[in-house]
Amino acid sequence: MNKRTILVSLSLLLLAAAPGYCAGKKIICVMELQDKSSHSHGWRNVGTGVADMLVTALAGTKKYTLIEREKLDKVLDEQRLGASGAVTAQTAARIGRLLGANYIITGAITEFGVKDSKIGVGGLEKVLPFGGGAKVAKNTARAAIDVRAIDTTSAQIVAAAKGEGSKSSAEFSGNLSIAPSFDFGKDGFDETIIGKAARKAVEDVVKEITKAFDEGGGGAVKIIKISGNQVYINSGSADGEKVGRVYGVYRMGEDMVDPDTGESLGSEEEKIGTAKVVKVNPKFSVAETKAAVQKTDILK
Repeated sequence: MNKRTILVSLSLLLLAAAPGYCAGKKIICVMELQDKSSHSHGWRNVGTGVADMLVTALAGTKKYTLIEREKLDKVLDEQRLGASGAVTAQTAARIGRLLGANYIITGAITEFGVKDSKIGVGGLEKVLPFGGGAKVAKNTARAAIDVRAIDTTSAQIVAAAKGEGSKSSAEFSGNLSIAPSFDFGKDGFDETIIGKAARKAVEDVVKEITKAFDEGGGGAVKIIKISGNQVYINSGSADGEKVGRVYGVYRMGEDMVDPDTGESLGSEEEKIGTAKVVKVNPKFSVAETKAAVQKTDILK
């Protein structure tokens, strides 16, 4: 066993021993989102900030175990990879496996900012940028994000979600700063109209992702053991598993590796049969199948 393998194994052992870790919960890692907005908004670290908001919102559901950003940053440094959601599904899956995560959340911010202020001047409208110094009638902030959940076992996208938030200064009373003077996570940001718009977009995304996971869109399920025509799988009631659910049983083919970069490009899959869940326990379930399954097969 080489030094790198030992370090990764130790990291996973520490994760399993960490407070709040639960074997019955999906383990999720949220990567920094790409900022694909106009980039004229003036806020710093938007991709990191919105990703942190996603982590907080997902953790608030109490349904998932979230990987800490420090652990993600360490693996990215070791793998010499950027933190942005621009990584491929295969690369994201590899990062997730190193972290012991079941799913990686990646994506982009497609809108983020406040529309220029408008004020009537002699019957005409005059457009004022940030810091225009004039009394503002109304300002509208918009935030939109687009994310996807990647199964680290198969490198497939198993859920996608979009969220939008729009807030106007006319909706609130009090001092709601619109200028980019507040960083994410700092006191006061959540009370700005852009903070409120971003929060709404994040809440929309978390609602969609949670719904997809609850409805069984959580991607590949692994086989724990095989006993005759029964297979024990690592999905239980804590994961939303239900008696009667029917999975496809897939056998993974040869791993395709890029000859130039050494990056895994995924592998072909062959459907060999189906399996029906007949018994559900909190952290694992039992399914019956007529297929000649192997322990390395996956259920989807």
